[in-house]
Amino acid sequence: MMDRNLRELLTDPDLGGTHFVYWRAVESVTSKGRAETSRVLHTADGNIQPAPGKERELLEEGERQKAAILVFTPAALTAGEDKTKADRIAHDGGMYRVSLAETWQGHAGFSKAVAVYERALTDEEREHG
Repeated sequence: MMDRNLRELLTDPDLGGTHFVYWRAVESVTSKGRAETSRVLHTADGNIQPAPGKERELLEEGERQKAAILVFTPAALTAGEDKTKADRIAHDGGMYRVSLAETWQGHAGFSKAVAVYERALTDEEREHG
């Protein structure tokens, strides 16, 4: 369980705390037995900042030059098994793919994630984000 003071720090607007939305890939099987992937919208609170150089160095080489954000949140963000299953975060008019995620849910109660810019949000996504 997250310490109340830590949660307040992570979500304090004066310290970069914000409300955001993210999409998680969910796999299911159709009635015809085919695998199908859809995205489920989630809401969360947390702290989003530009990713510093130290965090960007941990990204794959091709992603280091992309815009990136550093996210601390009580939500359990994931980079997925591959890029197609990674969580997508709506932030500042863009869609960011979680590239690295560390979950400290058990003892600290939050996740740390680095997400890289993929594209501008669509009009439909802007309605949610």
